[in-house]
Amino acid sequence: MKKLAILIAFIFILAVTSACEKKIDQLNTSQALQSNEGHPQGQENKEDDVNIPPNNEETTADSHNSQQEATPNNVETQPDQAALDIPTSDSLIRSPEGKNLSQVEWKPGAPDVTLPMQFGTTEAELVLGLDHPNGTKAVMIFPSTSVGWQLDLSGDTGVFDEYGELQEGYKIQAALHDFDQDGISELIVTAGDSIIDLSLWVYSFTTVGDLQKINPIKQELSITGQSYIVLDGDEIIAPYGSQGLIDYYKYVDKVFMQPVY
Repeated sequence: MKKLAILIAFIFILAVTSACEKKIDQLNTSQALQSNEGHPQGQENKEDDVNIPPNNEETTADSHNSQQEATPNNVETQPDQAALDIPTSDSLIRSPEGKNLSQVEWKPGAPDVTLPMQFGTTEAELVLGLDHPNGTKAVMIFPSTSVGWQLDLSGDTGVFDEYGELQEGYKIQAALHDFDQDGISELIVTAGDSIIDLSLWVYSFTTVGDLQKINPIKQELSITGQSYIVLDGDEIIAPYGSQGLIDYYKYVDKVFMQPVY
């Protein structure tokens, strides 16, 4: 009897011990599940291995802004230039809809006028006025070097007198227009009386090593017309004669050509 009692007590102790161990295992498993609730299945918490930014969108924006600041701006950014507030009938440069496109105008006896512009990182300004001791001033000035280059106004034109000054009743106007949409505008200069006589010149800009030694402005076109010219995309339309005749000039591969229609 005594041995039987000891055996029963030993079995009871084993049962209690087993139950306690099972309870502890369940408790540990529950704690492990609770600690992993914030992490999707199949992914590990790698906070100790990778420094994750607190705000990914903000960091991406900052990185993008830094990239933009580090990238040099080689694209032309022209200063805002509104068209002259003049009657269309006085305009020498017009849109296909007949609106004035001239951005600056000078007439004999008036003070010099200036048209600011920018080619990439190169600032420039066109100055129109009366030259000294005579003639017409049409100078491209580069403020960074304090140097100026007189525009080539040569060609078959009758808008100037024997002294190089504008004929009586004439005016000179200018505007910027990007014929080939490459981000670098061409300069258009016209002179005429808005009735029967007009001359037009187009100039392009080329980046050079030394602005004081090399003229970066090149005359690309010199033509005559009647009362005004029209800018339409990559084309110049120049009316002439008394029968409504028109000349077309198209800018193709940096060269003005007369297409056959």
